[in-house]
Amino acid sequence: MRTIIRGMICTIIVSVAGVTQGAEYELRPSIAVSEEFTDNLFNTSTNRISDYITHATPGIAANYKAPALNGDLTYLFDYRWYARHNRDDEIAHSLSAKSRLTAVENFLFLDVSEEYQRVSLNATRDVSKESLFINQSDRNVVFASPYVTFRPTDRLGVKSGYRFTDTRYFNSSGVDKTDHNAFLAVAYELTKRWSLTADYTFVRELATVDNFNQHLVLGGFRYEYTDKSYAFAQAGKAWIDYDRGYGLNTIVWNAGVTHEFDTATATLTTGVKYNEDPSGNALQESFVSGRFEKRFTRGSLVLSPSYSEYVKTETDSLQTKKYGVTAQGQYDILSGLNGKLAVTTEKYEQHDQPLRSSHTNRIQIDSGLSYLLAREMTAALSYVYVDYSSPGVASDNWHVNRVTLEIKKTF
Repeated sequence: MRTIIRGMICTIIVSVAGVTQGAEYELRPSIAVSEEFTDNLFNTSTNRISDYITHATPGIAANYKAPALNGDLTYLFDYRWYARHNRDDEIAHSLSAKSRLTAVENFLFLDVSEEYQRVSLNATRDVSKESLFINQSDRNVVFASPYVTFRPTDRLGVKSGYRFTDTRYFNSSGVDKTDHNAFLAVAYELTKRWSLTADYTFVRELATVDNFNQHLVLGGFRYEYTDKSYAFAQAGKAWIDYDRGYGLNTIVWNAGVTHEFDTATATLTTGVKYNEDPSGNALQESFVSGRFEKRFTRGSLVLSPSYSEYVKTETDSLQTKKYGVTAQGQYDILSGLNGKLAVTTEKYEQHDQPLRSSHTNRIQIDSGLSYLLAREMTAALSYVYVDYSSPGVASDNWHVNRVTLEIKKTF
């Protein structure tokens, strides 16, 4: 709660500064009221419990622009009342605050941000559409990064600095951690279309489970072969050494291609990245993903296939393989009336003990209608269906239907 108060105080200070100095400033409050029905409140395969949940959600959005300082803030306060009293009434907060200070024009910058939100405790599954609270925790992330950017020559660009990240979970199973990150990125333009890139990152993580040092080195190129169409590739190595004596040395890469058509965009990417893991230290993800977006006069259609392998860096062991594909579309049915539909199917192969060789199938349907009732006032109806099935994991056999009707007014 102190985090929310700090964010609000910072916003007020920036607001006053904006008014007194004549900078561009915008403050927009909002209020939303919604009624939600779920037929499986606790996501169980048997003894399913349904409930009606009333939400009262006031919020505020602020934006500040000045020559040396830009800032954005959004905050939502969500009061939840469970009609059948299957769960105590609760309050949820959502805060996103970002700012950039230009200390020396075109040279020295400072980025500061804070995020407070409810997140999935499983780094390989996003469960936010399934429930308001199951397998989730409130998380607060504070980020600060002073850095410099400069061009020693017309063709050579350099960016270097430090990143501080503090991550806190408000759940007994979440692992708190602090990261100190030093980075250097160099790009050299061979021609207007070709450039060479090199990156080095050092991370020192201090966590409640263990501490580690990480070195990450990458080198590669970027080629813009036509307007808005480009290919890039980087390869290198990562070293992770834990204080307790074990470690992980692995080849890493980052590559992709994006092609822009007249009314469509196609993207294919692959790489290795290190994700925040609420249950431990960094989780290594090797992935291949694609995205094809087709734009129409009154809507769009997106197809997104993906494949990921997740490795626990503490033990250098494969945890999960995930296969998935999402098809989603949105369409302006009438003036002020918009519809959306997304269908996702995923398969999780569990490779960690004691679930070795087991797998889980997941299907998610996310649909909705939104109608503009009046200026800055909307009514929205959404329906979400999630189905889990598994031959080897008894807890992964259940389904849930969630329907929500919301009225929102922005001032």
